[in-house]
Amino acid sequence: MEANINTDKESPEFSNFDGMSSPLENGKEEIKGSKLLNLKLIIIISVIILSIILLIVLILVLSNKVECESGYYLPKDDKSNCQKCSVDNCDKCSGTKDSNICSSCISKFFPIKEDNILKSCNPCNEGCLHCNQETHECLSCDGGYKLRNGICYLSYSIKAKYYVGSSSKDVRIINSNFKKKIEGVIIDGQIQTKKDIYYKLNSGEHTVYILLDMNITCENMFDLCSELTEISFSPLFNNIEIKSVKYMFGQCSSLTSIDLTNFKIKNVTILDSMFFRCTSLININITNIDISKATSMKSMFEDCKKLQTIEFPNVKIKELQNMELMFASCNSLKSLDLSNFDTKQVTTFYFSFYGCNSLTSLNISHFDTSNAMDLGYMFGESYSLRSIDVSNFDTKKVKYMNAIFSGCSSLTSINVSNFRGDNLLEFRMGFDGCKNLISLDFSKFNTPNLQIMDKLFYECESLISLNLSGFDTKNVTSMRETFLGCASLTSLDVSNFDTSKLTNLKKTFFACYSLTSLNLSNFNTQNVVNMESAFQKCENLTSIDLSNFKFDNPKVSFNYSFYGCINLKYIDISNFDFFPNTTYYLFFELPPGGTIIVKDEIAKNKIGYENYWEVKIKNKTEGVYNNINSMKNYYY
Repeated sequence: MEANINTDKESPEFSNFDGMSSPLENGKEEIKGSKLLNLKLIIIISVIILSIILLIVLILVLSNKVECESGYYLPKDDKSNCQKCSVDNCDKCSGTKDSNICSSCISKFFPIKEDNILKSCNPCNEGCLHCNQETHECLSCDGGYKLRNGICYLSYSIKAKYYVGSSSKDVRIINSNFKKKIEGVIIDGQIQTKKDIYYKLNSGEHTVYILLDMNITCENMFDLCSELTEISFSPLFNNIEIKSVKYMFGQCSSLTSIDLTNFKIKNVTILDSMFFRCTSLININITNIDISKATSMKSMFEDCKKLQTIEFPNVKIKELQNMELMFASCNSLKSLDLSNFDTKQVTTFYFSFYGCNSLTSLNISHFDTSNAMDLGYMFGESYSLRSIDVSNFDTKKVKYMNAIFSGCSSLTSINVSNFRGDNLLEFRMGFDGCKNLISLDFSKFNTPNLQIMDKLFYECESLISLNLSGFDTKNVTSMRETFLGCASLTSLDVSNFDTSKLTNLKKTFFACYSLTSLNLSNFNTQNVVNMESAFQKCENLTSIDLSNFKFDNPKVSFNYSFYGCINLKYIDISNFDFFPNTTYYLFFELPPGGTIIVKDEIAKNKIGYENYWEVKIKNKTEGVYNNINSMKNYYY
């Protein structure tokens, strides 16, 4: 029997054995997959090669393209060269070689258009990076500026130097009032993360930049910054309006240099204590400050002990009202030009030039004092002053002239012949210590309200002529030491004095060595409570008649009244009452052989028994008594 072999078909037993394909089928699939993989690889490689070729071509194309900078363009009909845009400050434009149109402006400029074509680029306001085309208001600001209400503001910057001594310390760089105004602080090139008024600084010099808010004020700015040595201001301070610079540099005791070149403030009215106690400053130049509207300069340069020169702006100062202490204690100030000062509204010159002891002359002949009420200590202790012209002074409204020339020991003459005292209340120490003053004329002086004359001519030791005929003393209560030390006066006429309200005559004529006579017959002493040393050391006085002296106070003190009157020969004290502890050394060091007229036996019994003085009771003639100097101290 012949076997049946099928060559065209696989055996069903093989084809479906355990679900597996036949070996022949698997081989065919592998060959097919390999060809497909090779094809994919060829395609990928071709794409990569093509990309590289395209990139190379692109690079080559770009490398040959002409790039134009801002303000220039590549003409469409000439791709080889950039040309400048026809509109100044244009950023981008386009066109041909012969014509171009600007499409935008560079930063800090805005476009001006006509018929929707940009014709020009105009500048924005200072500090603007971009601004509105129509309103021109700033939209953004340049670096260092801040945008506020359409305006770019730069912080007000101040450059200052501070010096710290041997050890580090917390240094105040600005007044505490400015803490909230500080926008930045740079110390020795380092930006500070905190904004404060105190910083710990090491020994040595430090440069500090202070950036301040635009809403600037200057009052007390560097007050009490005692380590501050130098200062200058940024140009932003130019042409700003500042009403007050009060205490701006007050008590900056180490400040040696101040540059106000850029500090061109205007309309300032208050300059009180601006440089108060800047004790190290030598020169001050304020020519850039508009002080034409200044109303007060009180203590402006007070206690600037080393200050030698001050340069004022060449403007008229017409509204000034207060010059109190303005140059007080400027010990080194040698000259002053006040020719632009209009003083007709000034009400007080109190201590204005007090202690300016290096000034040898001062031209204030143009000063209008018609509204002045206080001239107290105006030139006091200016002991180098050799001349002063006050002949034009109008003093009718003045209430206080205390120590006006006190200590002016180099002055030999002062013309006060036009002085009036209609409202004068106090004139104490007016010429105290004017040791070289020779004469004074008050013949036109009218003082119906004067109350105090203490030490008025104290130690005017060269005074030989004194005319007081214009004095009205009906309201004067004290003449304590009024003529003390007027050693050269040989005569003194006070016959017009009304002393009805006088309470104090202590040392009034003390040490008037040259006075030979004194007429006090008109003196009313009913209110006097103190006459101690009234005539002590009047060494050339030969007689004195005090018979009209009457006292309502029974315990008036007469201690030392005639002590040291070594040429006195006659004393009439016939209305004196003597009580314990009121007459110590009353007649001590009197010459022998004089006569004393007393009130009664009680008074006579209290007069001594030495030097052979004749003691008489008024309207009686009896007794010569000895031992004046041996009286008990209980009475003398």
